[in-house]
Amino acid sequence: MPVDSSIVYEDEDIVVYRAPSDEELEKLVKELIAKRGRPLSWKELRKELSGVVGEDRLRKILVRLIERDEIVEMIDGTFGLRGMDEWYIPVKTKKRVRPLVPSKFRKRWGPLIESAGSIAAAIQYLVDMKLGKRRPKPR
Repeated sequence: MPVDSSIVYEDEDIVVYRAPSDEELEKLVKELIAKRGRPLSWKELRKELSGVVGEDRLRKILVRLIERDEIVEMIDGTFGLRGMDEWYIPVKTKKRVRPLVPSKFRKRWGPLIESAGSIAAAIQYLVDMKLGKRRPKPR
């Protein structure tokens, strides 16, 4: 359960907590990512926060954090803290879902995707580059 949540009801069998506010939830999401030390996927965030927040509310919080540049949506669809995109090696994905904030995603990754020809090719380029397998930048 999130830090700073208050108990609404408690007996021998059950404890009921107050749901976190949006601000508390934003802090919790950033703390989860920082604790893991790497960007987390939607699936990981959803699993970690199940029982605390629904999918729609989690999506709303992620969008807000992305729009304020506190969270970065990585090219592979994971969510990381600012600066993680500098060292994070993206994971090849079978299916890439659409970005939560398309304008921010296009601004950050669009030129690379366009020059590589596809998201998959751009991911492969980043993997090769960050693992030291230098090759010319895609045209």
